[in-house]
Amino acid sequence: MNKNIVSLKHPFLIVLSLVIVALAAIFITRFTAKPLTPALSKPADELFLAPGRGWDSEKKVEAYFINNLHMTPEEANSIRSKPGVDGKIMLRIRERTTLEALLSNLEYYGFVRDKEALRYALEHSADNDTAQGKASPLVIGNNTIATWAYYRISEDMTAWEIADELLNHPTHFSFDQYNYTFMP
Repeated sequence: MNKNIVSLKHPFLIVLSLVIVALAAIFITRFTAKPLTPALSKPADELFLAPGRGWDSEKKVEAYFINNLHMTPEEANSIRSKPGVDGKIMLRIRERTTLEALLSNLEYYGFVRDKEALRYALEHSADNDTAQGKASPLVIGNNTIATWAYYRISEDMTAWEIADELLNHPTHFSFDQYNYTFMP
């Protein structure tokens, strides 16, 4: 009787082993054949255009200046027209800034028409590797955005121009007392 039980166990173990191997093979071919990050398809060309200051967005950067920098509405609306400012603001990126937060803020405040268009532009623009050797750069595809840096941007820049600014033109700072994202 003991011999029959042993002979029944072996076919069961063999079948179980084959099922496990088959499931492992299916899992490996199904999930490793795909890239970890799916390739972005190119958004429509009009989504790369500069939105302009009149673009309808959730908020404008002037509202940020009023709420966070405690400017008066008059001062917030006129600050970018002062001599030497050239209509641009400073976008400040620190070590805790995430790529998703950066893209969302730029869309929310009307600096880009579509955050996915900016993501595409960032992945498909030349990067002079200005973040090399710097702490905690934001990584997007094979490109990097330096942290502890500010960038001069405006609503009159295309997604491609903003991508170039973020990838290649950081102005580094070593201390950030206020933690503001946008400054005049």
